[in-house]
Amino acid sequence: MLNDIDYEGWLQQNASSPKVAAGRMENVWTLVDSIKSTMERDDNEDADGEERLNSAIARLVLQDLLDRQDEEDLTDRVQLMTLHASKGLEFPHVYLIGMEEELLPHRNSIQEDNIEEERRLTYVGITRAQKTLTMSLAATRKQFGEKNQTTPSRFLDELPEVDLEREGFGEVNPEQLEKKKAVTMSSIKGMFDD
Repeated sequence: MLNDIDYEGWLQQNASSPKVAAGRMENVWTLVDSIKSTMERDDNEDADGEERLNSAIARLVLQDLLDRQDEEDLTDRVQLMTLHASKGLEFPHVYLIGMEEELLPHRNSIQEDNIEEERRLTYVGITRAQKTLTMSLAATRKQFGEKNQTTPSRFLDELPEVDLEREGFGEVNPEQLEKKKAVTMSSIKGMFDD
């Protein structure tokens, strides 16, 4: 593909010098070689080429994420990531945001009647939590200037009710809400003391 689109020629034309273009092309070939060697080491021989490529890229992204974590001091920081990038990692406190139909599972997966991958990713997110897991959803969302009611994700209904603690479903008294805000903020601050 790189040869077909003449990427190296494009780099030569648009780089500030031939040396810069050569360095950039070398980086591209290093990435291609990394993907190739990761695919060759893939132990899932039943997977097709696309699945193996996706797996290789996911491993490289995870490795990059882990390398960056080693380089940085992540004390007292919030780390945002996709469910795909969280595979293989664990965190003391996990927040899954947007647990609504058309977000998780995504609208495209619903339309294509293909939500199993979304269900698996939700499971990945849930199992990243070591101490606490908080899942949130909005009652309404504004989209294209229009306020719309949302529907809770079907995946919430698949969780054991005994393990859930629901908040914000139904009428809320303003005094209770202020008290709950104070307790929640205190709890969040306490997490950083762990």
